[in-house]
Amino acid sequence: MKKFLLVFLVSFSLFAQNETTSKPNLSLLSLNKLNIVYKGLSNPFTVNVKDAKPFIIKGDDVVQNNDGSYYIKPKSNAKETKVFVEINTTDSTKVSEEHIFRVKDLPYAALLVNQKGCINSECTIDMPVKDLMNAQVTVKLIDFLLDYEIKVIGFRLYLTNTKGETLESYDIDGNKIPEDVYEDIVNNDKANLIIIHKINFTSDLGLSIAKTPLIRIRKIKE
Repeated sequence: MKKFLLVFLVSFSLFAQNETTSKPNLSLLSLNKLNIVYKGLSNPFTVNVKDAKPFIIKGDDVVQNNDGSYYIKPKSNAKETKVFVEINTTDSTKVSEEHIFRVKDLPYAALLVNQKGCINSECTIDMPVKDLMNAQVTVKLIDFLLDYEIKVIGFRLYLTNTKGETLESYDIDGNKIPEDVYEDIVNNDKANLIIIHKINFTSDLGLSIAKTPLIRIRKIKE
């Protein structure tokens, strides 16, 4: 599943270091308002230079795409990363400006049903039967500091008995337990656990969950 990371861009000014004397910044690097990049993601950024002076972008973690755009992909052991903008000024001098970003690990993913669920592990949650009608399945990144969107587009649901035997299996499109499946859950007296897994989603982040944990839902009375 191919996905692309679209980071909400907010322009902000960063202090620069000039090779000779202190001058106002000539370059503005737009990434995000928190000065953060994440490991495992291609973090895109844009560069604007005052008066459109010629410049070169450098950095150990900087990659240039074929279309001329740039992104930062930090190394796994990095705590910060730097982007250097080398600018050729009109008076034939060269100015080097440094932009520093903090590097953070990817956050844990929480798999939720009606906002209850698992964080990077299997779990069992108790839920009244009535709450399963149109119950919503979502994926949330814990303490992720950038704007993002993850939309669940499908999942598999099993009904099992006390022995763990599968009674019914459903492949569901969308992110909610539909009415017909809900009716089967209500009317099947032998089904004491509802199991949700194989969650499929789309995202504006360049990542995927290789294997989603099981969410076990135990039916309880109100």
